[in-house]
Amino acid sequence: MVRQLRWVLALTMIMVTAAVIAACGGSDSSSTTAATATPTTGDATTSTEPVKLVMWWWGDQEAAGLQAYVDESAKLYNTEHPNVTIETVLQSTENLVPSFTAAAQAKEGPDIQYFWGGIYSMEPYWAGSITPIEDLLGKDEVSHFVNASEVTSDGKVITAGWYAQPSFPMLVRTDVLKANGIDQTPATWDELMSACQTLSAAGVIPIAGGIKDGWFGGWLYSILGSQTATADDVKAAVVGEQSFTDATQSEWWSKLQESVQKKCWNNDVGSVDLYQGQALWSAGKAAMTITAGTDARKFIKEVGADKVEVMAMPAYGDGPGAGKLGSTSQTLGVTSFSKHQQEAADFIKFLHSPERLQAMYMASGAFPADDRFDPSIIDEAQMQKLWEMTKDGSPYLENFIPSELDVKAIFTQTQLIFSGETDPTKAAEMLQKTAERIRTTNPDLIDNYKRWTGQ
Repeated sequence: MVRQLRWVLALTMIMVTAAVIAACGGSDSSSTTAATATPTTGDATTSTEPVKLVMWWWGDQEAAGLQAYVDESAKLYNTEHPNVTIETVLQSTENLVPSFTAAAQAKEGPDIQYFWGGIYSMEPYWAGSITPIEDLLGKDEVSHFVNASEVTSDGKVITAGWYAQPSFPMLVRTDVLKANGIDQTPATWDELMSACQTLSAAGVIPIAGGIKDGWFGGWLYSILGSQTATADDVKAAVVGEQSFTDATQSEWWSKLQESVQKKCWNNDVGSVDLYQGQALWSAGKAAMTITAGTDARKFIKEVGADKVEVMAMPAYGDGPGAGKLGSTSQTLGVTSFSKHQQEAADFIKFLHSPERLQAMYMASGAFPADDRFDPSIIDEAQMQKLWEMTKDGSPYLENFIPSELDVKAIFTQTQLIFSGETDPTKAAEMLQKTAERIRTTNPDLIDNYKRWTGQ
């Protein structure tokens, strides 16, 4: 699986061994000594002794071109800091989470680790595997990181925003719509449902997707659920102060079922993976698809900018997220077991330098998660619109539920809605039952959620 998939089945995968991790490259064992330290960011120090940093990351899959940017950044940093070499290891989607979990248990592996935002940064922090980036870079530097509130706990920013993820735009092929008598892009939920019926009657797929691998369920939960529920609502339901069967938390299941009944999706949506579904859109067989915002530029160029519009899922609700994209940031963290924490943090700060921020967008089309990024270099109309929508985005709901709840309830119940094997009421009840079980079996997680919300 590739690109934006923060929903790795971390809780059900077999853990890789420490020996495998060592084979991927581990942290250098030499330590920083005060006698050879030189000043850097804030009051911390970096070593003048030879230092090897290891960075495990994931992202070229969802932002084509990022690999070249990362490699170039490592070389440029080494030019400025000849004693510091950086080994970058691009992780597969399947290995990203379990490999880091095993590394943290062994206390050996990367100095810098890539994390998805929200709960996917918080759970490793609560487990003691991350040193808060704010402790290493200071309040002033972290104040520039976009979407930092979703990775803030105990009053500190835990990981550094790296690039923003508009979550998740619909890509509309206006040529396909017009060829089938639809002159205006659907602007409301009812217009979208009407377009689905018109297109499906003509033998055209309205929205291309794939739910076989489960991950698309998390996207749908976020872009539909955020039209009535807020991130605070979701956290409250996790700790038991609200219920996932409440109307604000559950209406999205009905809307998902309605989209299935109105034949909005490809007939094989349940038997293909997400990106197999998206390929139908690129081939002109579907009018719309949903993609990671970081991937939008690639899809637009593939089809032709004159044929594509970008938009948020049309609104059915009146909540703060209705008609908006979610906005999250993929992050980088410094591991608590790194022997070179300050050097690692300094490289992250280097990635936030003005030149590197601009270079990131030029190389990959990903928006840097830093308010110092100059958006004047965005010259594609669709990407300019996406940037504006990202700035006004709503919290990305999936980032605020436990990963176990995501995998064992959101994924599975979404698949069952598509197959017609459950209904909205039963799906919401199953989500609530799973949350109740997690509260019973993992009370520490609930205590940590309360830390996260400042209770």
